[in-house]
Amino acid sequence: MLSVTGLNHFYYVRDFTDMRCKHSRVLSIIRERLHRETWCKVRKYDHYKKCYIWVLVNKAQKTAIFFYENGSRGRDVLTDFLGDAELKSIMSDGYNAYVFIGNELKSGRFKDTVHQVCMSHAKNKFVKASNQGGEPNAERFSEILKEFFMRGRKYDDAGLTSKERLRERQSLETKELLIELRCLLDSELSKDSEFRSQYYKEALNYLNRFWKEIFAYLDDGELPIDNNLAERTIRKLTTQRNNSLHYGSDAGAEMAATYHSVIGTVKLHGSSIWNFIGTFFKNIFNGCRDYVNMVPDKITLTTSQC
Repeated sequence: MLSVTGLNHFYYVRDFTDMRCKHSRVLSIIRERLHRETWCKVRKYDHYKKCYIWVLVNKAQKTAIFFYENGSRGRDVLTDFLGDAELKSIMSDGYNAYVFIGNELKSGRFKDTVHQVCMSHAKNKFVKASNQGGEPNAERFSEILKEFFMRGRKYDDAGLTSKERLRERQSLETKELLIELRCLLDSELSKDSEFRSQYYKEALNYLNRFWKEIFAYLDDGELPIDNNLAERTIRKLTTQRNNSLHYGSDAGAEMAATYHSVIGTVKLHGSSIWNFIGTFFKNIFNGCRDYVNMVPDKITLTTSQC
């Protein structure tokens, strides 16, 4: 999954009768984003094929973008979609296509972009190593990582500004916790791994390989700690997938991506999708074609949930 920070321009509808979004029209400038993809079945002539729909979520701007590029999960899908967008940061898990994005970010194209890796994925690997792998030391790793999340929630509850949050993230207390975790990791990596469970080996290697990316958020008060927002945003699509079983064509999958872009963004604003659709079509029937000013952050919505 992937996250991006700061989306300045997002057009839900290029042509409402077409109801499809294309890269350069959908994304103009992105600053901070979370990312994920999920599989779906799509009818291809006389058979069904496992394909993928991607989602990008901008937490700061409360924007979700679902897109379907012939069902591909390939490494070029995301880079092509981002195009010449300006990125402050982008978050993913360790899936190899996202690792490729990390390499792309080192080039001139995204040289100023921070590549983050979701801490939740790292923590969950240690939880699995403890529960299923029977590794006693894995529990301490998950406890330390959990402490980073608890501190983040404390900052949220206190309503800290990005500057205040950065000060806390750079505090001596946080650095001591980080040092403890690094020392524990180095100690475990130096030991003989022959009798370790595969779960524990994977967790240790994951944390070591993506250490810089996992803790990149500590250097900026605006960056998120995990990709959970994108995970929650994609949940409605996976529910639909389970109920509908498949899409009848590529066009049907593209249509679903467009609908879920609208639904996901409205939900991020804490508003009712039914109220948004009602207001949107009321404006359409009254002759309004100013689509840019009919997006969720421009239309006054009630706070009730659909």
